[in-house]
Amino acid sequence: MRKHELYTEYHDHFEYFGNTEIERIRKQGEKTIRHDWIIFDTVSEAMEFFNDRCGEFVGYYA
Repeated sequence: MRKHELYTEYHDHFEYFGNTEIERIRKQGEKTIRHDWIIFDTVSEAMEFFNDRCGEFVGYYA
């Protein structure tokens, strides 16, 4: 699943693949300025964080 948050200076893109990691990519325009992995102990913790604390829903992978 993908979500994103839009700010004046940058955009954060979050991607969750159903495991214990969430990928965060921060971009200014087309340039990637930060790329992080947020790691959790359990899948349920990762899913809860993604659903509750990451930006608006963008869509599923096809």
